[in-house]
Amino acid sequence: MKKIRKKILACLVALSIFLPGLAYASGSWNWEKTTYIYGVALSQDEIQSVAKTLGLDINEVNSASVNGKDLEKYIGYSTQDHNMISSVSVKKLDKGSGIKINILTPDKIKSISAGQYTNAAITAGITDAQINVASPVDVTGESALVGVYKAVELNGTSVDTQRTEVAQDEIATLKKVSDDNKNQDNFDKDKLDQVVIDVKKNLSDFKKENDGKLADKEQIQAYIQDALKDVNMGDILSNNNIQILVNYFEKYQNTSAIDSKEVEENLNKLAKQIKDGASKIYDDNKEQINQIAEEAQKSGLWDQIVNFFKSIFDSIVSMFGSSSDNQ
Repeated sequence: MKKIRKKILACLVALSIFLPGLAYASGSWNWEKTTYIYGVALSQDEIQSVAKTLGLDINEVNSASVNGKDLEKYIGYSTQDHNMISSVSVKKLDKGSGIKINILTPDKIKSISAGQYTNAAITAGITDAQINVASPVDVTGESALVGVYKAVELNGTSVDTQRTEVAQDEIATLKKVSDDNKNQDNFDKDKLDQVVIDVKKNLSDFKKENDGKLADKEQIQAYIQDALKDVNMGDILSNNNIQILVNYFEKYQNTSAIDSKEVEENLNKLAKQIKDGASKIYDDNKEQINQIAEEAQKSGLWDQIVNFFKSIFDSIVSMFGSSSDNQ
């Protein structure tokens, strides 16, 4: 009997150690603290330094690592753990706040913009969150959102892996298009983000207006080209770039994201953020811009510019006038 009691006692002790792990796995954090998800490849010193970069006291947050198996779970392909470096902090915001993303090490994560992360997070179904991204070394940043998905589940909410896989495809697609056009003078990542927003909204409207029917490839391409023209990038992307975008949006419209009211609301918020960001650039530099214009006028440079274009115009008028006389 004593032996049996000892065995029962040992089992209870084991359970008392094991059960907290079960609670952790099922998502018991409930956003009571900021969540810090760091790449499993980081050393202990890097975990601490990245936390500091993210503005975190590691003793005041809930933290966990993200590894190659998490990558496979959320976005459908695997990698070695030593490739898992990008890290994130996620803080739940009040309902209606939208998604706010800051890349705190832009010198280390250059391929993907905050807007591209935001668009992908919206696709995946993330709502009302402050997400900060950082890395101690140069990385593509493509796997950073995996940490966000894990944070969401650890805080008690499941994620739709079909949508997270499509969101990852979105990140890869926009990175490819951005890389292909990085040397083009008139290419702008923020404008490409606006194109993605507009096409997503158009696809949603098309489905609503056509009794649930999805847009075909030709219609998707038309939406993309119209959106590019609206941001003055109509002649920049190659036919291959356009096709890559068409292929992505075909996948996107087959997810539940296209019907989501929350996605629609967050896309509108993101569009406003992009517009406000452009206005802020002018507001932040208004005095300098106005000063340059004023100095140009005072120095006579402005008049020279005006006269230059006037002379070109007069030459054209004169040329056509001569042509007319010869006929």
